[in-house]
Amino acid sequence: MLQPRRLRPWLYEGVYDKADRQRHLRSIRQLKERDSMAFEHDYLYSCLSILDTKAQSLLSFDAIVLAASSIALGTSPNPFGVGDALIVLALVMSGISSSLCLLVVAIYWTETSQLEDEEEVFYHLLHIRNSRTIAYRVSWLTAQFAGFILVLGVILAKVGA
Repeated sequence: MLQPRRLRPWLYEGVYDKADRQRHLRSIRQLKERDSMAFEHDYLYSCLSILDTKAQSLLSFDAIVLAASSIALGTSPNPFGVGDALIVLALVMSGISSSLCLLVVAIYWTETSQLEDEEEVFYHLLHIRNSRTIAYRVSWLTAQFAGFILVLGVILAKVGA
């Protein structure tokens, strides 16, 4: 969770004033001179891009489950049945899945100091890729569970009616 004193650095991450902008651009140009570092940097960023794309698709699925859950609850003849409880659980699980996806698509820019230190940039990018991969996988499993629970809840709500 972002604390107020940490909000400003987070908000301005990757945004540079004139002096820092020149240092940052020099650091990027040095990547080109070290081909292996540029390749590793590009590879890790491409992994983050893949995760972003997958998370966007999963957010769309979560939105469908959220909408379907809301509609199912709104049309339920017995608002206190087992089926409705499962539909509410699907709604909650889909919300959790969406929240985890938002962690995956959070913006990240490599800082100048990381570009200047060959090891730090790769360890940090690898850490981000690993944590976002885990968040995506948990989100994916949660979304699958939400979809299954929604279908089961709708069936039980209709049978119990």
